[in-house]
Formats: sequence, structure tokens, C-alpha cells
Amino acid sequence: MDVTQSLNCKEMRKCDVVDSSGEKIGRIGDMTFTFVNGELKPSQFILVGSAWEEFLESIGAKPDIDPVFNASLIQRMGDNVQLNTTKNSLKTTLDPGAFSADEIKLSDFENLDIMDEQGVKVGRAIDIDFNADGTASIIVGGGFIEESLESWGLKQDVDIIVPCSTVELISDHVKLRVSKDELALTMDKAMKSAEVKKAREQKSTTQDVMKVRLFTQRPF
Repeated sequence: MDVTQSLNCKEMRKCDVVDSSGEKIGRIGDMTFTFVNGELKPSQFILVGSAWEEFLESIGAKPDIDPVFNASLIQRMGDNVQLNTTKNSLKTTLDPGAFSADEIKLSDFENLDIMDEQGVKVGRAIDIDFNADGTASIIVGGGFIEESLESWGLKQDVDIIVPCSTVELISDHVKLRVSKDELALTMDKAMKSAEVKKAREQKSTTQDVMKVRLFTQRPF
């Protein structure tokens, strides 16, 4: 899968999905991931159609059957999602074995509590970020993280991102391998960096959300 730019799931949901014939076949409505050996990897993507089709499904006027494609079928991901197969070859959400037991749905993952290594709640998961090198990280918010961003006047301007190497497990919550104090100290240092200071000075002239990545130098 060729990822041409850093994207989070919220941004991916806005992208058109195009099959190998060049036909626009929908947009991504949900997706699943696996978490193995400290790596969060995309597994399946669930397609949705137009807003009208979704409305008909919600009132039971149309069967709730959505196409599903595996991450291996993505040829390129950037301004749109390009598949290396046609829409007619895709399985659906009703097909037996469409999802495996170890897959985590994004819609379930969003808003999971994030705990530090001692079980102290530090925030919540709000999205997943895919870097151009193919690695995935967790965008965190809520708790003291949100309070800190508010105190700096950057709540709407910054995404705080932690690498999956800092994650011990994902179940009904996300458990980190670091303490709340380590997270706070690393975040404070990152927010005082020259790059972030420059972004703060320019925030009145740009609407882009800045991605601040934590623990970029520390091995786990």
C-alpha cells in the first residue's frame, strides 16, 4: 500500500474510494485493525454509499449490506483511495468470515479510555494516524492532555500523537507502557519545541491542524 501523505481516519473517511476501472464506488464508513507485537495495522475497510442510501438502510427500507475490502487491495492512498480490484469482486459485511475475532473496529476504538502503566486514566483515544512510512499511531485527547492544550490556547490546532510502541494492550481500554508523568513531561518538551512555537505564531494565518508526535526518540 502506497501512502502518499500522513492521514488520520477522520481524513480518510472524506476520501473517495475508486476501483481499478476508475469508478468511484463510495467512501470509507468504518474500518478494522489488528494490534500485534506493538503494531496497529489496518485490516478491513467498510464502504458506505450516498447519504440517501444510508438513510434507507437506517429505516429498514434497504438491506444493511455494505461492501468490505482488505487493506491488501489498496494500491494507493492519498487524495483518494485507489483499489487494485473492481467493485464486483468485493465481499460484504454479511459474508461469513468477513471479520476475524482479533480485529478492532474503529467505531469501537474511538473514545476508549487510555490508561498509563499504573492504571491511571490519562485521556481517551480519538483517532488513528497513518504516517507516510506506513506506521500507525494513536491520536489522544481528553483528560489532562486536553486541559494542557486549552492552557496553551491550542485545543483546536494540535493533535497529540503517541506511537504504538508505547502501547502495551488494547482491550476495553488502551494501556500504555509509560506513566502519566512521563507522558506529561514528553508532551511539555514537544510543545516547547521550535517547530511548535513557529506553528503557534502562525496559527492566525493557517487552519491546518499540527500533528505533534511524542516519544519519537525513545525505544520501547
